[in-house]
Amino acid sequence: MGKVALLGLAWALGLHAAVIRGTVLERSSGHPIAESLVVAEPVEGTHAAIQSARSNADGQFEFAALPAGAYLVLASHRGFAPAQYGQKRYKGSGVPVVLEESDTARVEIRLQRFGSISGTVLDENGVGLADHEVVAYRNSRPPVLVAQTITDDLGAYRLWGLEPGSYLVRTLGKEYAEGRYLPTFARETERLEEAYATQIELDTEAEHVDVRPLAGRLFTVAGRVSAAPQSPVMVTLISEMGSTMATADARGNFQFPPAAAGRYELYAVQDGGRVYRGAMAAYLPIVIDRDRSDFRLNLAAIPTLSVETVDEKGQALDPGGMQIWIRRKDFSGQGKALLFRGPQALAPGRWELALAPNTQYYTLAFSGPGAVGGGEGRADGWHEIELAASATAQFTLAPHPGTIHGAVQDSGKPVAGAPVFLEAYDVASRRRVGELRSARTDVHGRYAFYGLAPGDYRLLGSFEFQMPEEAEMNEARTMVVKVAGGQDQAVDLDLYTIR
Repeated sequence: MGKVALLGLAWALGLHAAVIRGTVLERSSGHPIAESLVVAEPVEGTHAAIQSARSNADGQFEFAALPAGAYLVLASHRGFAPAQYGQKRYKGSGVPVVLEESDTARVEIRLQRFGSISGTVLDENGVGLADHEVVAYRNSRPPVLVAQTITDDLGAYRLWGLEPGSYLVRTLGKEYAEGRYLPTFARETERLEEAYATQIELDTEAEHVDVRPLAGRLFTVAGRVSAAPQSPVMVTLISEMGSTMATADARGNFQFPPAAAGRYELYAVQDGGRVYRGAMAAYLPIVIDRDRSDFRLNLAAIPTLSVETVDEKGQALDPGGMQIWIRRKDFSGQGKALLFRGPQALAPGRWELALAPNTQYYTLAFSGPGAVGGGEGRADGWHEIELAASATAQFTLAPHPGTIHGAVQDSGKPVAGAPVFLEAYDVASRRRVGELRSARTDVHGRYAFYGLAPGDYRLLGSFEFQMPEEAEMNEARTMVVKVAGGQDQAVDLDLYTIR
């Protein structure tokens, strides 16, 4: 085929292709935002790949030659909160752009800057304290550290890049030549439950969130790593308010900056690398209520965790096709969930394990070293263990998990790309038990959840949320569904909209 014929074929095919054109603007000013990353993500059932583009100097972008279907369009830029086309609020979900052949859709996405908190750290006489560390925590239990800064010469600080939500501002402990200051929340309290909460929205700055650190006693935290090897040993001190790291010297001695009284965990890992082959580690829960320089961390070979999967009679099951997730747990909360590839060397301490949903089995029971009841009364949740030496954990599985499938409709019409949320639910206590699961409907408005253990579940289909909190599920029009082993239920949902 000649070059002219090929060009003619490409032109002919382009006649039937769809196009999405749009502009990215700053919401507060209406100014175009250049170099924004824009992504067009096809909804399941749309025969296309994910595409990305950068907005030009006028904030404009284009996706050409798209197959017919439904697409979610997302824009992001450094310093701004990402947003999807059709998204009504920050925690909401975007609405797909639905294209027929040869359609051209024009969209506009307005980005808002992240929120910020500013104020001054003052001494007892109202004088600004320079070079004082200030942190912001998400107001959760335990709190989650999200931002950190240092005051300037006038004691002023500014914490930025904050998502909408409730935050706690706190100074860290500090030793000056003139005296010591305790870690202190705004407004002047050491106690988490008495801390002043600051509400943050996009495009806003909460000003004058001042902190007056309390004068008081900080304690020495030091000790020795036993049988210290020649390679470095990293020691980490963890509380519910975060962590601090120190490196042991050639003799194994370590010391942290002075700390406030409270419960802590000490972790030591040789090299601190991700590959633990031949490495050594130690774990020690401690209480600090006075100066202590006598902590001893006894290094030992890093333990190996193995995981077995068995049936109800104790017979081994082939783990092929099953995924097991693991995450670190300490006083500061849970770490990132990672795929378990066992047997696996893991630093000593607390960990959590969960079996990912699959079409063949669901979790009936769990056992492991120092196992703590998981899933808040349901075996299909996360399970905590405490690892001190090499050990084996075991999932007891039952066949024939349940399935829920159906469609999301609005005024009797199927809704493409609608988020659907499912949570395990205790009807008696009216509480969420386990983690929220989510899916999106395909181009025909259909969804499915598989691998369900017997029990009660709540369902919601809505563009109003990305991952709704339990309180938001309580307020929405959810549907409660009871699932039995092996049961496949068809459940259609009406699209929920906040009026």
